[in-house]
Order: sequence, then C-alpha cells, then structure tokens
Amino acid sequence: MGLTTPSAPFDIAAVFPELAGQSRTTVRLHPRRGEPAITDSSIGGPLLWPADEPWPICPEPLTHHPSEGWDPLPLVPVLQLFACDVPEVPFPEGADALQVLWCPLDHEPYFQPHTTARWRKAEAAGSVLIEAPTPDPDSDESYLPMACVLSPERVEEYPAGWGLPAELRNRIWAWEDEFPNPDNWRYFSHLSSAPGSKVGGWVRWIQDPVEIECGEGHIMAHLLTIASWEFDIKSGKRWPPIEERSLLTPHAPPEIQNPTDLMIQDAGSLYLFVCQECPERPVDSYSQGS
Repeated sequence: MGLTTPSAPFDIAAVFPELAGQSRTTVRLHPRRGEPAITDSSIGGPLLWPADEPWPICPEPLTHHPSEGWDPLPLVPVLQLFACDVPEVPFPEGADALQVLWCPLDHEPYFQPHTTARWRKAEAAGSVLIEAPTPDPDSDESYLPMACVLSPERVEEYPAGWGLPAELRNRIWAWEDEFPNPDNWRYFSHLSSAPGSKVGGWVRWIQDPVEIECGEGHIMAHLLTIASWEFDIKSGKRWPPIEERSLLTPHAPPEIQNPTDLMIQDAGSLYLFVCQECPERPVDSYSQGS
C-alpha cells in the first residue's frame, strides 16, 4: 500500500524569501510492520548476506565487558535498501544495496549503538545466509527493531528550524505568534523537515546541528535517518499519511507512530552521514534525543 503525505498548507518560502531555493526532496520510508524477504528493502528485516561472509561483531567489546573475558557480540540487522526502491541513495560504483547493522547496546560518547554500513552488489551475494545470529541476551530491547516493510515516498521539505540562522529563526517564531493563524501551523513541527525514518533531504535536528567529517577531512552529507517515532504529538498534525488518518483518533497506535519499536536516546533519531567525495563512500553516525 502506498502512503501519501499531506501537502503543506501553504508555501512558507513565499512568506520568508530566504527559504526560496532551499527545499530538498527526502524519501520518507514509511516503515510498517510486516514480513519482508531477504530481497526486500526493510527496517529490521533479514539481510541479503553471503553465506561465506563472516557476520560482523561489535568492534568495541570492552565497552560492554570490562573484564578480559568476553563473548563476541553479533551486530543486529537494522536496515536494508536496494537501488530499485530508493535510487536516491548515493551508491558507490558497482553497488546497488546498502545494509546497516548496529551493536544493540549503548556506546559512548553519544549513547548510541555502534553502527556499521555495508555496500554490496545484490547479484554477487551468491549463496545467502538463511538466518542472522541470535541477538545477545543482554541486548537493549530498544535497539532491536521489529521487522518492517517500506513504502518509499518523495516529499519536499525545508531546513529544520535549528538549522536556520538565529535571526531568521527568531523572525519565524515572531511570525507564528503574530500571523492570523487559526489552524496553529508551526514551522518546526509542520513546515520544515519531515520527521521519521527517511533518506536524503534535510536532517531534522532535535538539538543544535553538527558537521560530520570523514577520515579524509571531507564534510559528510546526510545519508539517512533512523527515527524512534514517525511523528510526535505536535508533528502529527501534518505528517501522518492521508491513508491512515482515520486510525489516529483518539490516539496514534504504536504500529503507526512507532512501527519499528525502536527508542534511540529519548525518542530521538540516529543520523547516518556519507562522504560523497571518497569513492568507497564511508558512512558515520550521530544521534540526538529530546
């Protein structure tokens, strides 16, 4: 089933000309609980993983096991995207699949799971692993995503409020209070960047923006966001799909608001960044919570 985001109630760039030309297209993934196959794009689903390729383990075991003795901690499948579903992903040459895995325990300094990304060519996988290793029994359940199918949708968005210059941000706040606005539309919640799990577009910063550099010193671009919630009480006025609006009263059910059952920090998001200058497309991550 395709899912459709309601259009913005009006063009905010017509009100604030500084925003003209700053819209970007993001791909909202719209995860919904289901039974994806290994050949499907998914969150929390099985990965198209070569049977002869070692399964990755946490590279920082002393984070969890201060003593010298420890058992390898297998990473958990989090996301798989194929170029046929989301061609906007900047795949390196020769690759058409992106796989993201993480350690299901907190790591310093950002209190987020250690994340790794694998680029691969789907048809080169050969014999595939039937089932991923069982997650460690000590795993944090908030980092074990439920299996979700995806319904990618392209949406235009504007920079997140925290990413705007302070002077413009203050004028927007003043306009919200002064503008005859009986429907109570707000830039941060309704008119800027889309919430939820998505690919490309603007980062929906929860706190102050940061710049992420690769090992070569290049500024990395927003690759994708893995979100705890697809929307919250405030943003739920604009961003839930039209097809599911009738299901949101009196409260949004968890299978729509939090379909993956993830909880990153305090209802936060994990942002993945990619270097588009390095040919191997290195990926790094950073998380924020409210």
